[in-house]
Amino acid sequence: MEATATHTRPPTPPDSSPDSSPGRLSGQMGTTQLVLSVLAFSSPLTCLAGYFSLTIMSSGATAPVAFLIVTAVLLVFSVGYMAMTKHMPRPGAFYAYISEGLGRHVGLASAFLATLSYSVIGMGVYCFAGITVTDLITKYGGPQIPWWTGAFVIWVVIGTLGYFNVDVSAKVLMWVMFVEVTIVMIFNVAVVGQGGESGPTLAPFNVSEFAGGQVWVGLLFAMLVFIGFEATALYRDEVKDPHRTIPRATYIAVLFIGILYTVTVWVMVIAFGGAAENVAKTDTAGMFALASDRYVGVWFSNLATTLVVTAVLAAILSIHNASTRYLFNLSADGALPRGLSAVHGRHRSPYRASTAISALALIGVGLFALAGSDPSVVYAQLAGLGNAGVFVLMALVSIAVAVWFRRKGTHTGENVWSTLIAPLTSAIVMSALVGFALANFDLVAGESDTNTVLLLVLAGSFLAGLITAAVMKAKRPADFQRLGGTDR
Repeated sequence: MEATATHTRPPTPPDSSPDSSPGRLSGQMGTTQLVLSVLAFSSPLTCLAGYFSLTIMSSGATAPVAFLIVTAVLLVFSVGYMAMTKHMPRPGAFYAYISEGLGRHVGLASAFLATLSYSVIGMGVYCFAGITVTDLITKYGGPQIPWWTGAFVIWVVIGTLGYFNVDVSAKVLMWVMFVEVTIVMIFNVAVVGQGGESGPTLAPFNVSEFAGGQVWVGLLFAMLVFIGFEATALYRDEVKDPHRTIPRATYIAVLFIGILYTVTVWVMVIAFGGAAENVAKTDTAGMFALASDRYVGVWFSNLATTLVVTAVLAAILSIHNASTRYLFNLSADGALPRGLSAVHGRHRSPYRASTAISALALIGVGLFALAGSDPSVVYAQLAGLGNAGVFVLMALVSIAVAVWFRRKGTHTGENVWSTLIAPLTSAIVMSALVGFALANFDLVAGESDTNTVLLLVLAGSFLAGLITAAVMKAKRPADFQRLGGTDR
């Protein structure tokens, strides 16, 4: 069945009871709330405290070029992604689009991969949150407590917020992101205002020098901080005007992240001048603290360190919401128990899917805690595993967009740029990045003897989706036909 932009969401039932009810989710998020909700996925403050120094370590003083290139690539990716969004009344994002473009088998496999990817990223960030909370308590004279206690406190907060309507989460994320961006801007203005190490310079934007270095490594690390913007399409039923809000929020998110992060990395470079790359290598985790102590003050470093707790909480909440909605859509289509797709009668939230994702996170993090695993190592491995999965999905959806529009023809009202050139360009670049990331998985997840196992887990989730689709086609053909489709 062809999907057109004339589809409208079903009216929200008037039921005000707390009992579950069938139907679709609802919400009133605007463009700003949606942008800040997905921006929280790659927390600006956390990136400033960690990921930016990794990019400088790999690309040297020309690290800002990596962010400019990735911004351009993701804008091109968004062209096809948003063109297809106009014709997809389903909120399934990668799941729905890949199903429509590449078939239900690949679509369901992609949905399984997406659910796993976002879920394990969330588990990894829980581990990081545990370290952050317990280190902060110790820093201010409190007792030394196990890292998992801090993770559990954050888990309770996330589970509570995820139970309610997305508007509640959006309000929390909006204020947390406002504070984070303010902190980043104070740092940027302070460094530039004092001229950095040797005065502001555009030398870090030397493309030829960047091209002579570790180009793919730099692009890979830069790409990691953009993950999350693609989740805008998951909230189709929960925004005021999906046909306008989602495209606007997607482009704004990419541009905002691209501009803010490019400028901030440039500021980090000029803060140390010619010594920037060496500092990034010798004190990766402390690079931001050194710069902020020098250009703003120790008080600022302490404040930023404290706010990392709220930044991590916001990141987990954004990740939790994304994985919840993939689980919700899978259960609504019968690929998972349908009970998980219940919509809360009062809050209009996917409360059962949210509870299931919380339970999964508790089990996963709990197992790592019981095994005595190093939470910092677990964080790197799980974040790397999940990010690699999202890279694969972005390559697949780019191909799906091009295939879908070629099949539908020109009567969709879109031009050749948005239906063919942009998605194919994105598919080529993203496929190359996926190949590099998988071939150099140690860069993404850290060096470990278990990395091969992690990659097998990634492949296993995709295979599980293929098998589930095959079984559904044989045993429940009617449900199979509805997988990822434009109508339930």
